[in-house]
Amino acid sequence: MNRRHFLVLSGAAAGTVAVGGAIAVFDNPYDYIPALLHEYIGDYTMAAEEERRFVDAFGEHYGLHALIGFVGLHNLRRHTAMGTSYTHYMRDLYERRLVGDFMTSTDFMQKSRMQEVPDVKFIGFRLPCSNPFARFAQ
Repeated sequence: MNRRHFLVLSGAAAGTVAVGGAIAVFDNPYDYIPALLHEYIGDYTMAAEEERRFVDAFGEHYGLHALIGFVGLHNLRRHTAMGTSYTHYMRDLYERRLVGDFMTSTDFMQKSRMQEVPDVKFIGFRLPCSNPFARFAQ
């Protein structure tokens, strides 16, 4: 094997690793977001269609590119130590938004008081006064 063949094979191997890594980093948000919510919030059950509606609403509100970027950044930061103070800030910001929006757009808070493993329903995204702790005068 001469030097030219070695360089061509090395370049092909590096390209294959890069494409495989890119595919592994950009997971499907419809799988990744619910798994991340289960990790942060705990046990709950939610129908697949309800999860899909929540992820769609989250992506529509913040932008699909931002959602895919968050999933990729989060997955990359989970498996490597790469990052800057800005990427750490952005990851934390989107994690907080994800958990907060999940709490206010589902009936998790009402069901978690009554059931050990609540069956959660998506009630709507960014509804007026969707705070589960709100007390209204009667």
